[in-house]
Amino acid sequence: MSSGIQYLESHYDFLFIGVLIVLSIMLFLCLIRACMGPTVADRLVSVNMMGTMVMVIIATLAIMLQESYLVDICMIYAMISFLAVIVLSKVIMGIKKEDDLKKDASNEMGKEE
Repeated sequence: MSSGIQYLESHYDFLFIGVLIVLSIMLFLCLIRACMGPTVADRLVSVNMMGTMVMVIIATLAIMLQESYLVDICMIYAMISFLAVIVLSKVIMGIKKEDDLKKDASNEMGKEE
């Protein structure tokens, strides 16, 4: 019976390593998208996706290494990632609103002349 469990554990290790490799490749692709994204929304979505993938990587490592403190780190990272996306979106919306106000002001000055 124990040889069957060891057989499964060795296959789980290969599965976890494969998942970590795939996630790290996807994380790198999201980083490229964050740098090259044509719009700000693309960049924001890729940063959010990177945060989610990092949480999945940490959770996979917690299961693979059987370390429970990594789950706590994952939860803290989730909260920080959520707050970062909210703050970034607020800043972007503020900049866009400011640009719209400047355009409206310049259009009104052009109409007066």
